[in-house]
Amino acid sequence: MMNRPFAGIRVVEGALQYPGPYCGMLLAQLGAEVVKLETPGAGDAARHLPGFFNSINCSKKSITLNLKTPQAREILHRLIPSFDVFTEGFRPGVGKRLGIDYPTLSGIHPGLVYCSITGYGQDGPYHHLPGHDLNYQAVSGMLDGCFKDPVGGYIQPGIALGDVTAGLFAALSIAAAIARRNTDGKGCYIDVSMTDGLVSLLSTHIGTFQDTGTTRRTRDAGYGIYKTGDGSYIALGIAHEDWFWDRLAAALDLPDLVGIAGMKRREKRGQLAERLQGAFLEKPRDELLRILENADIPASPINSVAGALEDPHLNERQMFLELLSPAGSAMKGLNYPAKFQDTTLYEPAPPPGLGQHNENILQKLGYSEDDIAGFKDNGVI
Repeated sequence: MMNRPFAGIRVVEGALQYPGPYCGMLLAQLGAEVVKLETPGAGDAARHLPGFFNSINCSKKSITLNLKTPQAREILHRLIPSFDVFTEGFRPGVGKRLGIDYPTLSGIHPGLVYCSITGYGQDGPYHHLPGHDLNYQAVSGMLDGCFKDPVGGYIQPGIALGDVTAGLFAALSIAAAIARRNTDGKGCYIDVSMTDGLVSLLSTHIGTFQDTGTTRRTRDAGYGIYKTGDGSYIALGIAHEDWFWDRLAAALDLPDLVGIAGMKRREKRGQLAERLQGAFLEKPRDELLRILENADIPASPINSVAGALEDPHLNERQMFLELLSPAGSAMKGLNYPAKFQDTTLYEPAPPPGLGQHNENILQKLGYSEDDIAGFKDNGVI
């Protein structure tokens, strides 16, 4: 059995709510030890949404520190030398005011990889502005480029793409920094901007705009969502392939549609989509899916979240892991979405209770039971 890629890597997760914990989840799934740094009493603000919190905080530890107190900052300073990575999600300047910025912590541990995750980054005209995911999608061009209805109105996305993208780029950047540190022994500072990550996602839209003056393009009639006879829906995924289109026309008994080339299918999308919709309404979803699968046509059911949790393909791919929530109820944790040969990446464990590992971590730092009791009494932990 191969070692987990991040076995032996230790992370202090000070960036909370969504992007930081999503990053930490990925690192934990790759074998890192991740310790959440939370505020006493309140903890990560996401804790008030238990399902949300639990989904991205499995197999972590939790320590509480009131960083507004000098004793808590001293504890963190004693903790840092035994860790490899520190993440934080404060607005620019807050870390410095608290005495936990990169110059301070890297002075204690020169090999530290320090990752800041913010909405707009550490510099630029917007760096000081407050915001949430919708703001970052608006500034990046994501909303206008990807989320408009057929009449030009904006659609509010149902997923916080900026948060998720920032978590992904943070994890990738941390992995790159650790790889470099393995060669030169030096830590580094990483500035992750949610807005910048969304701009990166728009790479092909930006390229298309520069080439044509617009990001709009008409899709193939075979690429879309169609209602079936039983009121369900399927996603049809013919992007441009003539051979898939001809198989579809034959499978749906629409022989006059055979031979229509890709460019013509885009030009006549409305008319052709209407013909396809009529054919799809003649049969229930599952029968249609069998017909399309037998004809080797890219089509899939549109799962609900509940349906995805029960989907046989996703379960055979081991995307969901059975474990208990902190309250003791059954829950499904997420597995890492890539497979490493001969490696079991993830040992699932419930998300931590707030401050669950205070005593264990503090004792390893040399603090006595009396010290820890005093920290509790004085609101340090």
